[in-house]
Amino acid sequence: MFRRLKNLIAVAGLPLSLVLLFAAQNRVFNLWLNIQAHEYVLEQAIVTAALGTLLFGPAVLLGKRWKLAYLSVISLVVSLIFVSQYLYFSYSGGFLQASSLMYSKEALYITGTIKTLLAWRLVFFATGPLSVLAVFFVTRKRLAEAKLSLWGKAGALAAIILISGSGYAYLESAESKEIVNTVNLFSSGKLYSIDTMVARTGVVNYFLEDMMHFASTRHKATPEEKKFVADWNAKRPLPAPADKTFGLARGRNLILIQVESLENILIGKKIGEQEITPHLNQLAKDGMYFDNYYSMIGPGNTADAEFETLNSLYALPDEVAFVGHAYDDYQALPALLKQNGYGTYALHGDVPSFWNRANIYPRLGYDNVLSRNDFSIKPSVCFEDLCDDDFLQQAADKMKSFPQPFMATVITLSSHTPFELPDNLKTLDIPQDMQLTWQQRGYLESIHYADAALGAFVDRLKQSGLYDNSLMLIYGDHQSYTDIAAVLDHDQPAFLSELQKNQVPLIVLAPQMDLHGVNTTPASHLDLYPTVSSLLGIAAPHSVLGQDMLAARDPVVVQRELATGNIHSIQTPTLVYESSADGVYGQGTCLNAATTKELPTGICSAVFKQENDAVSVSDLVVKNNLVSLLSARVTQVSVNR
Repeated sequence: MFRRLKNLIAVAGLPLSLVLLFAAQNRVFNLWLNIQAHEYVLEQAIVTAALGTLLFGPAVLLGKRWKLAYLSVISLVVSLIFVSQYLYFSYSGGFLQASSLMYSKEALYITGTIKTLLAWRLVFFATGPLSVLAVFFVTRKRLAEAKLSLWGKAGALAAIILISGSGYAYLESAESKEIVNTVNLFSSGKLYSIDTMVARTGVVNYFLEDMMHFASTRHKATPEEKKFVADWNAKRPLPAPADKTFGLARGRNLILIQVESLENILIGKKIGEQEITPHLNQLAKDGMYFDNYYSMIGPGNTADAEFETLNSLYALPDEVAFVGHAYDDYQALPALLKQNGYGTYALHGDVPSFWNRANIYPRLGYDNVLSRNDFSIKPSVCFEDLCDDDFLQQAADKMKSFPQPFMATVITLSSHTPFELPDNLKTLDIPQDMQLTWQQRGYLESIHYADAALGAFVDRLKQSGLYDNSLMLIYGDHQSYTDIAAVLDHDQPAFLSELQKNQVPLIVLAPQMDLHGVNTTPASHLDLYPTVSSLLGIAAPHSVLGQDMLAARDPVVVQRELATGNIHSIQTPTLVYESSADGVYGQGTCLNAATTKELPTGICSAVFKQENDAVSVSDLVVKNNLVSLLSARVTQVSVNR
């Protein structure tokens, strides 16, 4: 009996230990990253034990040659998932999807950021493969000799199936109870936030399920899906008629400046007596400032912001269109302006391959791309990077030689993570006793520097005469992921805090034109394209999903969950809708936008249905190259002036 027990421990001891370690790692992962999972502690423990048994349990069935090899591979894969997810969440506040494996080479360009996020605590997630290695050297002889009988293997297999099956059955039962008597009006699937999924099932379970979903995703639209897009397109209301601003900037150059990680909360704010963004503050007064403008990116961050502004289509929630759909057909803003006699230029300080720009830019209509190798870099100034000041000054000088009219998009870099500037470029005096993290301090310093560079850029355009003959838009691409909004605005209601994080400024500059003041219309990156084309007097194609912000009939902003693509929040001039943690529509919150008074959810149902259909159509169009299905009608009639 003792010998059998000893043999059983030798066979199952290490796999069982790894199962327990796996469950502990999932729990610690959530605690360290402050993922609120208190109500799901038991649920996660059961599910992670089930997955751990499914992953490590089969080792007891293997022969002596393959047991440790199998455990080494599985534990190493699990450790890599934990570490990569921890680093990514620390950086962006979200979770890596399986589709991100397609873009893993992009990580080479943010190694500086990754280095700042490394910590000794990550060793805890590597204890699995280290334990297997230690056991191999210490007790390899006993492990090599231990084995189960045929009946023992049958019993072990039955136990694996029973434990793992029971765990997932428990999860299914718990999820089912939550949607009983709840009418999910607009989706046949269960809607969850990613945080909730990780809280309930663990990050490894989430990633593996996402990988299976990604591997099984269809890449060709069905006839029914094509019909859905065509029917939606035929029924959607036409945009509001062109107003007095149509053609106001006809014939002018177009300069779009996308500022890295620029959040709206910074505009007009001070640190002590010093303005954080003094030049942007002045530019906001010189032109029209949109203070209720939002970023709606997916996993591609800056690339997604570009995609939305240039195409007026939603960024995909589970992949990056710049990479996965670089060779599709688009009716992008650069292509539209090129058809109307504009030269088209893209200027950025990255290598051409970053986010696959070298491949997608020509498809979007850019004839000329100026990237890192086209600019002079002073390594001693900015850690061998192209600082915004140098980049923007050189960009302004290059624009002098562009035949007019031209369209130029400019992408800044210095306010990107890890928010590290040389000491001589830090000019914002931040009090030492101010309660800020090192990352928040670095962010404020980087934005203050970028603001000065933008001010010098505009001055340079004024000196060359380009400023007076151009329509210029300056906007942030996405949030900074530093939670700086919570620090600078303690009084923001909790239900708007998530919206505020994604709020970025938009400043429209059009000298000698009647475009001034603060515009509070809810708008997003989707609306930039039709607004610009209208100002330039060019009818936008019907493929655009946004609205002219200066003549919007029903302005609306939609935020979505990463990976699932489900709607997280909707904002109109009169209503705000926020989904529940589980994403079920009926359990969400409908509010009066002006008073923040809670309303019956039915009041928000019409706009939810409308926008849910719109994002579904956009995803189908982008994933299946169906832009042509949205081009059946003309959006507006040209106005003679």
